Amino acid sequence: MNRNKGFTLIELLVVIAIIALLVGLLLPALAKAKRNAATLKDAAQIKEIHQSMLVFANEHKDVMPTPGLINRKADIYLGREQPGIGPEDYEKNTSKNLYSALIAQEYFNSDILIGPTEVNPIIEEYEDYDYTAYNPTQDTYWDGDTTDPLSDDGFQANIEDGTSNTSYHHLALCGLRKKLMWRNSADNNDAHLGSRASYRGQGESVGQGDPEEYTRSQTLLLHGSKKSWVGNIAYGDNHTELSETYYPALVSYEPQDGELTKDNVYDWEFTDFGTPGKSGDAFLCMTRTAGEDFVGDYHEELLP
Repeated sequence: MNRNKGFTLIELLVVIAIIALLVGLLLPALAKAKRNAATLKDAAQIKEIHQSMLVFANEHKDVMPTPGLINRKADIYLGREQPGIGPEDYEKNTSKNLYSALIAQEYFNSDILIGPTEVNPIIEEYEDYDYTAYNPTQDTYWDGDTTDPLSDDGFQANIEDGTSNTSYHHLALCGLRKKLMWRNSADNNDAHLGSRASYRGQGESVGQGDPEEYTRSQTLLLHGSKKSWVGNIAYGDNHTELSETYYPALVSYEPQDGELTKDNVYDWEFTDFGTPGKSGDAFLCMTRTAGEDFVGDYHEELLP
């Protein structure tokens, strides 16, 4: 008598249960591997953007891209604006102008400015960049180059008002930090570019800032565990590191007492204008307004 050699219902259920168990075990590992791959790609993008900035510096007297030096004020002797001469226009040193100026001169494309781990839906690639806008003879150096620092024309970096075409923070282009660090001679102690962080690097430590705002910061979702911040940072020598703290190991600054102090690279920790004794702390940020003596409108986004 021939017996039916198919699976019994019990055997089939056992197989399904084993498959479900294996899937349950593998999914977290696969999700983690995918997240780690995105973090590595993000570090590669930051490194490439920073490398482009160093190339720019090699071509411009060792000074990294500075919008106020690309589109300067009128030269007092000529009585008009002229490429390469005239005083720096500090009010042009904003995030939108920094990145837009580099795109205009084709150091990189706009897509590289969107991180692969991006979680904020308002941050998206600027796909309609007008490369014909770059025309020094007409005193335009990037798309949306206007006299109004709050203009919403062209490329944007304004998270607060709901429009941003970049995922990344950069060294604040003001004070001694700009004069000393924003150069191709900077080293592995100088933070230049990185992932976004909570407002002025607050909340990471006990007793610092607003813990509730820290836990609601969308930046915790970029690379971390939703409980603490993790981010990629590029340094002056073009190496990148994945950091779990706003106080990277090699970064310090010199306050007025002359002793080195650990530096929160996302916090503007002292006013260094007109004080030669201070070396200038690192401060990675995204700004909408700027000037000779201040950085304004530092942006941060919070979850509901």
